[in-house]
Amino acid sequence: MSTSRIKTHDISSIAGGDMEQLFRLEGKTALITGAGSGLGRAIAEGYATYGAKVAIIDIEEEKARAVAQGIREKGGTAISLFCDVANVDDVKRVVARVIESFSEIHILMNNAGIGMRSKAEEMTDEMWERVLDINLKGTFLFCREVGKHMIARNKGGRIINMASIGGLVGVETGNANYCASKGGIIAMTRTLAIEWAKHNILVNAIAPSHTRTPLIEKLMQEKPEVKQYFINNIPLGRVAEPVHIVGPAIFLASDAASFITGHVLVVDGGHTAK
Repeated sequence: MSTSRIKTHDISSIAGGDMEQLFRLEGKTALITGAGSGLGRAIAEGYATYGAKVAIIDIEEEKARAVAQGIREKGGTAISLFCDVANVDDVKRVVARVIESFSEIHILMNNAGIGMRSKAEEMTDEMWERVLDINLKGTFLFCREVGKHMIARNKGGRIINMASIGGLVGVETGNANYCASKGGIIAMTRTLAIEWAKHNILVNAIAPSHTRTPLIEKLMQEKPEVKQYFINNIPLGRVAEPVHIVGPAIFLASDAASFITGHVLVVDGGHTAK
C-alpha cells in the first residue's frame, strides 16, 4: 500500500507545530462561576497554572477574593466578583466587569450549582425552583451574556458547562430537582453547540460522578452509608477528587479540543459504564 498520500504533517501543524502548546492557555481570559471553593476553585487554579487570566465568580465574596489572591501570589492574574448567578442583573454586571478588566472573554466555565435533597413526594416548590434557578437558569444566563460577547468579537470561544452523571442516569433518592437541572444543562449544551457552531463557539459539558467537594465531604461524614453508596456505584471504588475534573476542564478549553463541540465528557470512574 502506498503511503505517499498520507498527510504526516496534519498533527504537527496544530498550534503552529508546537505540540507542547496544545494545552496552554496563555493569552486567554477565563470566567469561572462558583469558583470560591470545590470544583470551581480547582478549575480556576488549573486555568491560571496553564497561563489564563481568570475571573473568580461566586456568591460567597470572601471565598472568591481569597482564591483570586492566592492565584496572584503565585504570579497569576485574577480578579474576583460577587454574583448570584440566577439574577440576570448580576450576571450582566459581572460579564461587563470582566470585559472591562480583560477586554475579552475566551473561556466560560459554568460551574456554579447547588443541591437540595428531598424525596420527590416531599419536595417543596421552593426546593425545586431554587435548584433549577441556580443550576439551569444561571448556566443559561451566563451562556447567553458571554455568548453575545463572543459572537460580537467574532473570534470564537469556549463554553464549558458543569453537568453530572445525574443528567444521564438515575441516581439515589432525593435528587429529582438536581437531576432535572443537569439533564437540562446537557440538552442546552448540545443545542447551543449546534446553534453557535457557525461562530466557532465550542460548547461542551463535563459530567462528573460523586466528587469530594466540601458539601459532599460533609454529607459523607454525616452519613457513612451515603459514602458507601457512592463507592459501591463507582467501579474504581472511590469518589472523585476536584483535581480529577481539572484536566478535562483544561482540555476542553485548550487547542487540543478545537474540533470538539456538543460533547458531554463523562468523568465518573466507570459509573455509567455499568
